[in-house]
Amino acid sequence: MASKSNSRPTYAQISEVSGVSEATVSRVLNGDENVHPERIKAVHEAVAKLGYKKHRAASSLASGRSGLIAVVIDDDLSIFSDPFWATVTSGISRVLMENELQTLLMVANLNDTDGPVAHSLQGGEVDGAIFFQLHKDGLIKRLVKQGLPMVITGTPHTSTDFVFVDTDNFGGGLDATNHLFSRGCSKVAIITGDIDTTSGQQRLDGYNQAYRQSGHVPNKRLIAQGDYSFESGKSLMLRLLDEVEDLDGVFACNDVMALGAIAAIEERGKSVPHHIKVVGFDDSLLAQTSRPPLTSVRQDIVALGEAAATMMIAQLKGEAVEPVILSTELVIRESA
Repeated sequence: MASKSNSRPTYAQISEVSGVSEATVSRVLNGDENVHPERIKAVHEAVAKLGYKKHRAASSLASGRSGLIAVVIDDDLSIFSDPFWATVTSGISRVLMENELQTLLMVANLNDTDGPVAHSLQGGEVDGAIFFQLHKDGLIKRLVKQGLPMVITGTPHTSTDFVFVDTDNFGGGLDATNHLFSRGCSKVAIITGDIDTTSGQQRLDGYNQAYRQSGHVPNKRLIAQGDYSFESGKSLMLRLLDEVEDLDGVFACNDVMALGAIAAIEERGKSVPHHIKVVGFDDSLLAQTSRPPLTSVRQDIVALGEAAATMMIAQLKGEAVEPVILSTELVIRESA
């Protein structure tokens, strides 16, 4: 039988140690701010001394909150093959855990306003939601009207009224392509990400802007639409090699596709950077450990997740939140 000293402290024990009533203990532990500061201090000191921990279910009933924040992926399990999203999630989870909140992963078609995930989000089962890889925003619009705290990782398609955090994808695409031109490339291809997402489209827009500024002649055959996977990077690079003569530079819109492109180039008996220069995007661990080491546009992936979680917590506290755009930096290595 467990000893009494190892049992969970009761309100009565906290009351006895702190010298305040059990009712006051309850009010303090449930976040009532209309309690005298000295009594709040006494309760917190007693809690620390006794090792009291809140019972999540009881706390949820008392506060009307679940302590859960949904991280919702827009109907695309392929993102699990990209280490980028695992890193973003780690940033989110760390900040949430520091604030006694937990992450609940959900996958749903975000244009479906009547599915099980939609019902969970609309039914009060979570305190807020952070959305990944947004393609459509039918459900988002409904949740905004409901008042659910939300953060979108990525610029929304149709409205800037949503709270969002994003990377400067346009600037990163512009810098990557300009760098290839500065290294002597004249025929630079792009392997895009998912251009149904704003990040994918913005990186393509940056590439196109670099062409307009450089005086080089753009060609639609130089644009290959990928999906951020290694397989698409490799297969599209093989197609570009077959269709485009004198190709000498490639901007792949993430590091995973860049490694696929390098594999295709080497498979055709060419080398990077001697025959074709390659630039990626993310500056993930893959870029730092690849052979040759990959020139890549660095975005602070952990900071992206941390910012999303911090913005969520601010909303839960009733604070006003503005969109955040994080800067990028070109990290030059041997591939270009």
